[in-house]
Amino acid sequence: MKTFLLSLLAAALCLHPADSLKCYTCESAIELKNSKCLIETNCTSEAMYCMTTHAIAHEETAINKRCAAECTSRTVVAEELTVSDSCCQTDLCNFNGDEKEAGERKRKEVEVSAAVSVRIGVLTLVIAVGFFGSLLSLEL
Repeated sequence: MKTFLLSLLAAALCLHPADSLKCYTCESAIELKNSKCLIETNCTSEAMYCMTTHAIAHEETAINKRCAAECTSRTVVAEELTVSDSCCQTDLCNFNGDEKEAGERKRKEVEVSAAVSVRIGVLTLVIAVGFFGSLLSLEL
């Protein structure tokens, strides 16, 4: 019976609900430093994009990062103001507002995630073999 319960526990560890998109967001609506826009946020299920807006005027930059249901990458220039929106669709891809800049960090996260998945898979296999072994010993 213990083996059966351990097998159920291992199976439960391998199952997890679909994760929502994770984006970096800012402490307030508009920030002057990227370091204040690195809050990891779980987006709602409607949000399909991480969106970053940079507004540059007179050599000053304002930043806003958020989850967005819709997003179009664009740049608008008017007089001495430049506003650019960038969009991406992978977890924490808006580190600097550019998906390419987050690529290396994301690769490292995937490597760690894969290693954990392999360990859980091996644990599950070991428990399952023990479970079936105990069933066979009960039948003998």
